[in-house]
Amino acid sequence: MPASTRRLLALFTCALALAACGGAPAAVRERSSKAALTLDDYLIRPQTVSVPRGEVTFTVTNRGRLGHTFRIRGKTKNVLAMQTLEPGESKTETRKLAKGTYTMYCVLANHEELGMYGTLVVR
Repeated sequence: MPASTRRLLALFTCALALAACGGAPAAVRERSSKAALTLDDYLIRPQTVSVPRGEVTFTVTNRGRLGHTFRIRGKTKNVLAMQTLEPGESKTETRKLAKGTYTMYCVLANHEELGMYGTLVVR
């Protein structure tokens, strides 16, 4: 096998290995109707949460150094909107949610664009 083919094959193998190491984090599947989320600077953890449909209680804690909001957006509107949580602050709210996929995000400045978003799956 020519050296150029071996180099190309090695590069392709490395690319596959790196792709296999990355990927989306596993969803946190809550058995109960309670979800605990942490806001950090430009990150919502866990980034993917799965909860049963119906009344869901969200406890959100800001562990970042900046103030952050927490919103859950359905297809056409927000279904939950927490005002700014200051560093160290926690808030709890309950909402009745239908089955579907929702987006969790921070509405401040460009926080969502910087990675402060996640997925909520209601099953």
